[in-house]
Amino acid sequence: MRQAALIPPSRKILPDLDPAQITAVEIQAGGRILRVEQTNHSWQLTQPLAYPASAAVVGQFLQGLAQWEWQYCLGPDELTNRPNAMGEFGFDPPQVTLLLRDKERERVLNVGHISPVGDQVYLNFSGSTLIYIASADLLNHTPAAPDLWRDLTVLDLAGAPYQRVEVTNASSHFDLKRDPASHLWGMTSPLQHRADTPKIDALLARLQELTVSNFVPDGAPELDASLLQGPTPSPVLELTFLRDDSKTNIALDLKMGASPTNNPKLAYARRLSPANVIEIARDPLLPWEGSYTNFLDYHLTSLSPALIDSIQVAAGEKFTVQKTANGSWVVTGAETFPADALLMQGWLSALTNIEVAIPYLVEADLASHGLDTPILQYKLTYAPAAGQTNPTVTQLLFGVGTNQPGIFFERRPDEQSVNTISSEQFSRLPGACWELRDRSIWNFETNQVEGIEVHQRGTELKFRRDAQQQWRLARGPDGLLVIPAAIEETVYRMGRLRAIYWSGVGEDHLERFGFDETDCRISFQINRGGQMETNTVQFGRASPHLHPYASVERDGRRLVFEFPLDLYDLVTTYLGLPPNFRQTP
Repeated sequence: MRQAALIPPSRKILPDLDPAQITAVEIQAGGRILRVEQTNHSWQLTQPLAYPASAAVVGQFLQGLAQWEWQYCLGPDELTNRPNAMGEFGFDPPQVTLLLRDKERERVLNVGHISPVGDQVYLNFSGSTLIYIASADLLNHTPAAPDLWRDLTVLDLAGAPYQRVEVTNASSHFDLKRDPASHLWGMTSPLQHRADTPKIDALLARLQELTVSNFVPDGAPELDASLLQGPTPSPVLELTFLRDDSKTNIALDLKMGASPTNNPKLAYARRLSPANVIEIARDPLLPWEGSYTNFLDYHLTSLSPALIDSIQVAAGEKFTVQKTANGSWVVTGAETFPADALLMQGWLSALTNIEVAIPYLVEADLASHGLDTPILQYKLTYAPAAGQTNPTVTQLLFGVGTNQPGIFFERRPDEQSVNTISSEQFSRLPGACWELRDRSIWNFETNQVEGIEVHQRGTELKFRRDAQQQWRLARGPDGLLVIPAAIEETVYRMGRLRAIYWSGVGEDHLERFGFDETDCRISFQINRGGQMETNTVQFGRASPHLHPYASVERDGRRLVFEFPLDLYDLVTTYLGLPPNFRQTP
């Protein structure tokens, strides 16, 4: 039976070990040495090879040592009759020697034999006569191969202060640069253009997560042939991360070559430092092998619409939309009025969500695209970015080409390309101040409505309230009783009519809305405290957004707008002409 000797104050094998204070760890076993050292707060493998060490592996090992407890302790009394105890327990020589160094001292822990059962190990500190018996779990889970101590990070982008990325692949070479104030990416070569920041950030995040799959032994015979391809050997892909505009101030670099013969999902790769060849997953790098056009930002604007302070518009008229202190918008031009909140939201959303096509990457002939005399111009002023004093200004120009009807061209003076958007997309961009008016058409209560008249292609239909406030369809002396609930709900919704979009003002070119061919209108007789008024809405054909066009006259002007489709269904169902009363005009 094992007997305990004098028990030390703590059961911890290393009771005063602080992992944060350790600067070097060395493990000697079987004539091999593995050593890691901490320099500038990072761990480096120094033996048997120089390579960045995994801080997670080192930290986990040191935490395990700090928590390691002995189960039995053999002191001088237990070892009196065992003169060859050190050899008997496997310390002459030690099976493993563990050296720990901090700023003040160096400790050496010798590991002897594993117990016959295999679950315990004998331990002894150099210069001590005590022999500890402890669980062997820590040693069983300690990485033995040097490769298992290596840092598997391929590119530590989070720890590298870079501002530019140069990409060279088989089809193109392009440069990306991140604005330090806005953190948006731009392309500087082969053309000046905004880059797709969300996409690039997502791809860089995948690179940050990329780890080494295998370490290729130095001098492997297939190395040069596999890393480099083609008649003129060059990497399949090279990513260079630069700290500034200098091409020599390189923070990180990665060259990717061909795949190992037996694994097409991997690729050979080499970095600037450490410069050994590794195998990595190919999938996170595939997007970087594409054309530079895949990295362009195809949206009209890139900055968040929440940062826009004002928009100057120049089209048939000139006006400015200014954001107020409370976040609402005011239109200032020939007249001043509050902008409709929902219409502003839709406009700002369109500026960041409309995607253009880029048929002309570099185009000097602006006249053929109508961009020498634009039909619409926007000047967007953004609030200064954090730490900046000057606002950011963006200009957007829109034109119509001479030979391409239905296509609208767009460009920014700070970019080289000429882009196109569809007529439907262009229709979402206001060019007149009336397009931003409050969408409320009128407002009346249900009990104020005394009559409804429906006109459809020459046929008239009249609804009247009787003394009991029930709706009757006027025909003959008594009329026809109509279901009250259906009428009341429709009238209630009509009393709060709001446009979806404004489509026009005035009497010009009304034929494009189809009012004459539809020949349909509904009038409401309203009693406002004894004063009668009539509110009439006229319907046309469907808009490109599938909402029916409608028009009203307000304040002496005709207003054309897109009518809510769900309300239109109620109107045609409950206020339309029943089949028995329809007549062919």
